[in-house]
Amino acid sequence: MKLPRCATLSEIKCRARSQKTSNSSTIGSLGVSVHSRTQWKITKKDQKMHWLVFEEGGLPDGTEVAYYSRGKKLLVGYKQGSGIVCSCCNSEVSPSQFEAHAGWASRKKPYGYIYASNGVSLHEFAMSLLRGRKSSVKDSDDLCIICADGGILVLCDGCPRAFHKECASLSAVPRGKWYCKYCENKFQREKFVEHNANAIAAGRISGIDPIDQISKRCMRTVKNPEEAEVIACALCRCYDFSKSGFGPRTVILCDQCEKEYHVGCLKKRKIAELKELPKGKWFCCADCKRIYSALQNSLNSGEERLSESCLGAVRMKLKEKRMDFVGDLDVRWRLISGKITSRETRVLLAEAVSIFHDCFDPIVDSATGRDFIPSMVYGRNIRGQDFGGMYCAILTVNSIVVSAGILRIFGQDMAELPLVATRIGSQGQGYFQLLLSCIEKLLAFLNVRRFILPSAVEAMSIWTEKFGFKEIPPDLLVSYKKTCWQLITFKGTCMLEKMVPKCRIIRHEETEAEAEAETETETETETESDAPDE
Repeated sequence: MKLPRCATLSEIKCRARSQKTSNSSTIGSLGVSVHSRTQWKITKKDQKMHWLVFEEGGLPDGTEVAYYSRGKKLLVGYKQGSGIVCSCCNSEVSPSQFEAHAGWASRKKPYGYIYASNGVSLHEFAMSLLRGRKSSVKDSDDLCIICADGGILVLCDGCPRAFHKECASLSAVPRGKWYCKYCENKFQREKFVEHNANAIAAGRISGIDPIDQISKRCMRTVKNPEEAEVIACALCRCYDFSKSGFGPRTVILCDQCEKEYHVGCLKKRKIAELKELPKGKWFCCADCKRIYSALQNSLNSGEERLSESCLGAVRMKLKEKRMDFVGDLDVRWRLISGKITSRETRVLLAEAVSIFHDCFDPIVDSATGRDFIPSMVYGRNIRGQDFGGMYCAILTVNSIVVSAGILRIFGQDMAELPLVATRIGSQGQGYFQLLLSCIEKLLAFLNVRRFILPSAVEAMSIWTEKFGFKEIPPDLLVSYKKTCWQLITFKGTCMLEKMVPKCRIIRHEETEAEAEAETETETETETESDAPDE
């Protein structure tokens, strides 16, 4: 509630009662008469609310939008930064300018007629953002929306509007959440969305929460014009997508390989016959489901201690540097994810971020100045960049994180390692090679074919000569990005690849036989060295 600023409480109550008497028929039907009179009245507070769409946490960059009138699409574009990239001029414009480009400059209500591809208007989305925030007096109007007077006001929890208790026909100040008749009528209209021609044309589906869809797979996003030819159905390679209801041209995203598919193409190829958008995770094939399940099992199983037989190269390098451990060398590796955390793994993720920051310059978004590295490590989406499928692989020595890498697996086709580094002070001791070996064994177990990573030009020889990678020709890289367009590339780097060796399953009998053979060889060598000279 707000305190009166320019009149006493008794004077305000008198004016409110007087207005209530003269407009009793209107106030008595606040949800009908008053709403019809001021339905599209845009106040300064409404404009401030609308700005939430373009602030951090609002509509994701790349979200496809369009201007609709009388059920017809007049203009398309996509949200970018603080504006909309208009298709008619290929430049970033404000919502008002976008409305003007659609031929409706005189309407001056862009947020009510610009829709996302799932049929939710920018105005409706802004209201949902406001409802999701903690209510603040600063976000609400200073005057009663009915009588335009100040005083003790009741604030709506769904919009910026404020009311005198009497003007809103309230017998007492409501407790808890309270929504005005304007919002209640809007909620009712949402229940009967099939009568909204613009929402239907934009792709609104009755029974599905459109706000919840904003960050889910049925929302169409465009990263930038150059990628428009790349992002397409993985089966038919067509870019056309349906935004009105659930049908053959509806797009669905695999939760492992992240490829996009038309629902109709999945049915035609007899891959899947979907009747509706699936709840929870969806996978395009048995391999993707198997890989996802194996990765979750790896997360749950925790760290794996490496046997002494794996530490030969590390011990040799430590000996060369005269740093050989007298005691036990406890080396372990594990896969962790920012989506499944505990107190222990949160500490490990933070240490991985620290290692990357020590070894690399910040990877900064030019528009916001925000560093991408923490989002990549924790597998978070940020400003239109999808890092949700990323995992963090770490190597610890005596409980200290010495090496870390960021891993993403695009199904059986390929996996990428955009960042990998060793802690300063632990470099040159074989830990980097050991972590890379652990990751390769995991990929081999998952039957992943290719291993891809970016490399600085000065480090290419190390990757190619020591680890067996080779440079990807530009035309082949374009081909890869047609199926895995999320591949991360950095300016000034070369993209390298390596075929993952086949996973060899060693039986227990073979292990024992090899161990016995090694023991016999060592015994023979010792006998020869102890023999006297002839």
